[in-house]
Amino acid sequence: MDAVRVPVIAAGGIGDARGIAAAFALGAAAVQLGTAYLFTPEATTAAVHRAALREARDEATAITNVFTGRPARGLLNRLMREVGPLSELPPAFPLAANAPAALRAKAEPAGSGDFQPLWCGQAGAFGRELPAGELTRRLAEETLARLARR
Repeated sequence: MDAVRVPVIAAGGIGDARGIAAAFALGAAAVQLGTAYLFTPEATTAAVHRAALREARDEATAITNVFTGRPARGLLNRLMREVGPLSELPPAFPLAANAPAALRAKAEPAGSGDFQPLWCGQAGAFGRELPAGELTRRLAEETLARLARR
């Protein structure tokens, strides 16, 4: 991060104090976490999505455009496997979200995430089911403790 003269915000694959501390050690001005907050009660994450996140492993994600028409990382599911995670079939953004809507409307109430975006970064295994404020406090405390040991 010495190669640029602007503040760098580290993001992607970071979900715990080790990753946060490492990003700061490498010169990041800030760190952004995403997937970790999908487990919080404040998140609007659907029950089927939460269940899939609990079982998530790093190798179970892929970059896909089938849900939005733009690339984003999510847990592999039936639609991504059958259409291909990156496909020329989805309509352009923002119309792509409408394409699987009928399938999702039937599958989700039955407990299936086969046709909905199950957004998840590469640090899904680090998720903790805590209120967002508590998660933030714990991550800050754990990171500060880790940085103090250096």
